[in-house]
Amino acid sequence: MLDYTVRRLILLIPTLFAGSMLLFFALTVLPEEDFVEILVGPEAIDEDPELLDRKRKELGLDGPVYERYLEWVSGFFTGDFGKSLTSRKPIGGELKNRIPVSMELSSFALIVTWGFSFPLGVLAAVQQDRFADYFLRTGAYALDALPSFVLGILLLTYLAVYFNWSPPVSFSYIWDDPVRHVRIMILPAFVIGVTAAGNLIRYTRTFLLEVMRQDYIRTARAKGLNGQTVILRHALRNIALPFITILGAQIPLLLTSSAIIENLFSLPGMGRYLVQGASRFDYPVVMTTTMFYSIIILSSQLITDLSYAWADPRVSYKKGT
Repeated sequence: MLDYTVRRLILLIPTLFAGSMLLFFALTVLPEEDFVEILVGPEAIDEDPELLDRKRKELGLDGPVYERYLEWVSGFFTGDFGKSLTSRKPIGGELKNRIPVSMELSSFALIVTWGFSFPLGVLAAVQQDRFADYFLRTGAYALDALPSFVLGILLLTYLAVYFNWSPPVSFSYIWDDPVRHVRIMILPAFVIGVTAAGNLIRYTRTFLLEVMRQDYIRTARAKGLNGQTVILRHALRNIALPFITILGAQIPLLLTSSAIIENLFSLPGMGRYLVQGASRFDYPVVMTTTMFYSIIILSSQLITDLSYAWADPRVSYKKGT
C-alpha cells in the first residue's frame, strides 16, 4: 500500500507540470487579445503605439512565453503565487480566505449527495418495479437534467416570494458568526448536493439489484434470514466498491458546480475568483486557482483508489498480486 501511494504521488508531479504547461500556453498564446490590450483599449494604443510595451514591462509580461512560464511555475511550487493583474493584490492572500469557503461548500454538498443518493437508491432497489421505484428513478433523471444554477435560481425566487426568506447578502466566516454562516452556506450546499445525487441514486439501485441476484444472497434467504438482514449484512457491504468509485468521480462535478453556485450566491470562494479572473484575462489568477483544483481532484482520485483496500480486504496494491 505504501509503495503504491508513493508511486501515485510521484506521478502527480509530471501530470501537474504537463497540465500547467498546456494551460499556460493556451492562456497566453491562443487569445487574440491579451490582458494589456484589453486594459489599455484600442484608442489609447492608436494614440501611443509604445504604450503596450511599457505596460507589459510594468506588469512583467514583456518576456518570452517560456520564461514567464518558468517564472510562474517556480513561484507556484515555492509558495509565491504572484499578484493579480487586475487588483494587484497577492493571489496567496486571496486564496487563503477563499480555499476554506470552496472546500467547505464542496464537503457539505458531498454529504448532502451521499445522504440523498444512498438511502434513496437502496429504497428504489428494494421496491423494484413498484411506485416508489418508478417515482425515484423519474426524480433521478430529472435531477440529472436540471443544472444546479437553475435549481438555485428557482429556490431563491420561490423562498423569497412565498416565504419572504433569502440567504444573507454579505458573507460571514464561521469563526465570525457561526449561525449566520450556516444560513449562508446551507442553501448553496443543498443545491449542489441534490443536483449531483441523481446519478448516484440510479447507480446505487443498479449495483444493489446486481448484488441481490448473486448466489450467496439466494443462499442467505434460503437459510431463513429476513430481507432486512440480507440487505444490511450481506448486500450493502458488497456495493461499497462501485459506490466509492462513483462517489469519487462526483468530486470534480461538485467542484465545477461550486464555481457556478459561488457566483450565483456571491460566495467568496475559489470558483468565483476563477470566473472573475477568466473574464478579465487575468492569467496568474486562472493558472493558480486551476492548479489548486487539479491538485484537489487528483488527490481525491488517489484517496478513492486507496479506499478500495479499506472497503474490501481482498483488494491489494502489492506488486504481483
